Amino acid sequence: MVKKIFDIFPPKPMSFKGGGKEPEKEVKEKKSKKLFKKIGIIIICFLGLIFLISLRASSEIMIQPFKNTIESIAEGLKASPQIESIDFDNKIIPAQFFEIEKETSQKFLATGESFEEKKAQGIIRVYNSHNPPKSMTLVVKTRFLSSEGSKYFKALENIYVPAAKLENKKITPSFVDVKVEAMESGEEYNIGSSNFSIPGLVGGSYYYTIYGESDSAMTGGFKEKVEVITFEDIKNAKKSLEETLSNEAQHSLTESLPENFVLLPSAVFDQEVESSCSQKAETQISEFTCAGKIKIKYLAFNESFIKEISKNIIFSKMSELDRAIEESLSIEYVENRVDLDKEEMILNVKILLDTYKNIDEQSLKSGILGKTQEEIKNIVFTDFSTIEKIKIKFWPFWVRKTSLNLDRIKIKIDIGG
Repeated sequence: MVKKIFDIFPPKPMSFKGGGKEPEKEVKEKKSKKLFKKIGIIIICFLGLIFLISLRASSEIMIQPFKNTIESIAEGLKASPQIESIDFDNKIIPAQFFEIEKETSQKFLATGESFEEKKAQGIIRVYNSHNPPKSMTLVVKTRFLSSEGSKYFKALENIYVPAAKLENKKITPSFVDVKVEAMESGEEYNIGSSNFSIPGLVGGSYYYTIYGESDSAMTGGFKEKVEVITFEDIKNAKKSLEETLSNEAQHSLTESLPENFVLLPSAVFDQEVESSCSQKAETQISEFTCAGKIKIKYLAFNESFIKEISKNIIFSKMSELDRAIEESLSIEYVENRVDLDKEEMILNVKILLDTYKNIDEQSLKSGILGKTQEEIKNIVFTDFSTIEKIKIKFWPFWVRKTSLNLDRIKIKIDIGG
């Protein structure tokens, strides 16, 4: 049998000519180089951007100066309807007359006290059983004493009591009905049926034979405290009503005035008031009503005119280094009066204005060039004694010093609260 022999040869290197592929390791190396190149470009661009931004870095220095209040009293200012514009030399401002009418009514309480009272009244039958029979005349106001409650009553008329009748030695009393009234007022005299004696007959034989009886109760007696209108109540009510009318008129007129106009309480040039009350003094009633009408003429002015003159006056009190905080200007009317003959108002005004000392911004900028926050604060509080507070902002955020360029430093003055 013939044997087959196979020769084994080592593999030949593969050729990458034509459409062959590179080894995977070389591909990864090339990709890494490209990535590093891109990252490098990005870093360079970022650093360049930071450099460019840093070149435009800026600082904002917010400073709050110490404030000082200047006070002045402007005396003799005048408000007159005779002029149309401010007269600074003579301190006169234009003013206008306004008129208004108002009506109102109010209820008031009576403060006086009195007693409303009435005496109880009734009928007593007076008997005459005297023996021997004899008539009896009792005068008006004869007193009767009740057995119930021991209350005194008096006769309202003269009383003639006929003599009793004597028949077969037997006495038949005569009688007469008499209208009586209690000696005092009050409900306690409204007693029921009772027997009555006549105190005026005590000590004589008639005391036991002349007497009275009532079959019905005494009625109508009472006594109670009631409110009464006093003359002072009427006087005070009218005064209060007039004050209310004046206040309401001023309030209504103030609401209708042009913008910025001021109406002072004392600026009254003419006033007519009428008032009346529904009840008279000494009337027994708990409350009463008063009504009134007012016609009033006021002089009012635009407060901006006063502020203009006040500003002119207060500015003259300032030094060259003072700077005014104009929005802080305030005025207070401390005294004013009217001149009815000249139809003008004379005003004394208290003027208040906040100021601060001028700050040399250029000098401040020059002193803080290239300085950190702490360095800036030390410079400011050492060299600029008129500054109370300071707030520093750098841009961009990574900047820690001010620019060396004066134009990149901004100074702002905070004159707030």
